[in-house]
Amino acid sequence: CPDHRQQSCCVLLEVTSRCDLACPVCFASAGRRGSDATLAEIDGWLDTLEAAGGRVHVQLSGGEPTVRDDLPEIVARIRGRGFDFVQLNTNGVRLALDPDYLEALVRAGLDCVFLQFDGVEDRVHRAIRGARLAHLKEAAIARCGEAGVGVVLVPTLVPGINDHDIGAIVDYAIDRLPTVRAVHFQPVSWFGRHPRNGFDPRVGPPHVTLPEIVEALVAHAGGTVRFEDFHPGSAENPYCSFSGRFRVDAAGRLRPTEGKASSCCGDPG
Repeated sequence: CPDHRQQSCCVLLEVTSRCDLACPVCFASAGRRGSDATLAEIDGWLDTLEAAGGRVHVQLSGGEPTVRDDLPEIVARIRGRGFDFVQLNTNGVRLALDPDYLEALVRAGLDCVFLQFDGVEDRVHRAIRGARLAHLKEAAIARCGEAGVGVVLVPTLVPGINDHDIGAIVDYAIDRLPTVRAVHFQPVSWFGRHPRNGFDPRVGPPHVTLPEIVEALVAHAGGTVRFEDFHPGSAENPYCSFSGRFRVDAAGRLRPTEGKASSCCGDPG
């Protein structure tokens, strides 16, 4: 909008309010019923982005964007306008079940899959997403590897449910390199149209903070990662995010690399 005072880095476009899951933690309040943005509306959004400062990274989101059969056409339209990085924010269900659909997205120019991934066990998926999804997450990652598209795992951390699984998620990601390129932890927030919504306050504290996540990552690394290896983002308030860039050594342990990680979630580092 004209009042936006920071340069955009990765811009999220909500192409639908529909979803094929009914997650109790959904901040978008998405459901089976909803509506899709028209192609003309999406073209208008791209016009606005170009006028506001250039061809930023684009993330397609919703709802669940893969409920749209025309999503490959949307990706192609974005790439055709000169935007050079398109990322898909998805629960991965359709990618796991429909490899032809994923292939069409990749041919259209999809660069990265931002995959909802809350844990390595179905007990976590059932609690946070209301369904057994572990096998579908595994299949979606495998399909992406076959199609040559990178994956960022995106856990929503809920106290008492999966806040103790941070290390297990990191290990899972390391085991699936190079398809999995990063893990993007997001603490759940109870506010606005999403109160605690049935989650038992006795299971844990109401929040997981960013410093607590970094501390858990440092503890899990066993001495090869320091708190100082994480840095605030440059495209938002420095309290909003922290990131680090790491390599995996021959023993499977994380080692920090030189330089700061990009604040753009599409960075494959």
